Amino acid sequence: MEDIEEISEQERQKLLNRLHKSLFWVGEAIPRKVRIEGKDVDLHEIVWEIVNRPKLNKDELDNIDQFLEMLCEKEREYEERLETEPLSCEQAKALFDKAAGVRRAMMDLKELTTPSKRKAIFKNRHICEDVDTEKWDELADKIKKRGCQF
Repeated sequence: MEDIEEISEQERQKLLNRLHKSLFWVGEAIPRKVRIEGKDVDLHEIVWEIVNRPKLNKDELDNIDQFLEMLCEKEREYEERLETEPLSCEQAKALFDKAAGVRRAMMDLKELTTPSKRKAIFKNRHICEDVDTEKWDELADKIKKRGCQF
């Protein structure tokens, strides 16, 4: 088995510093698989389902708050591991990406727990109702086939 070179302390610090910058999570992908309380969950699917519900009741909002606490713990775990564990550059980047994705999920869910933001989100949810889905599907197919280059 080949020895993998450990990330330098300077590179480790760069990643840790990025975790503390505001808006570092913007554009990050929400991870599919995250272990929370001993169970693997599809975080992306959970967030998508919650964000796309037409209405949320008080119990659901309370559950979101509890879930946010669990995600906060998970983000801290990733940060601690990034700070202390011996990691290769690839492992460190993957851990950073997971931490950033968890933060993204947290921010998406946090907006739903703020009444004024929740109202704005639900009010504007169906802003594109008149879009011709056939043309939209054609555009999506072109993007898939050709990438983002037009």
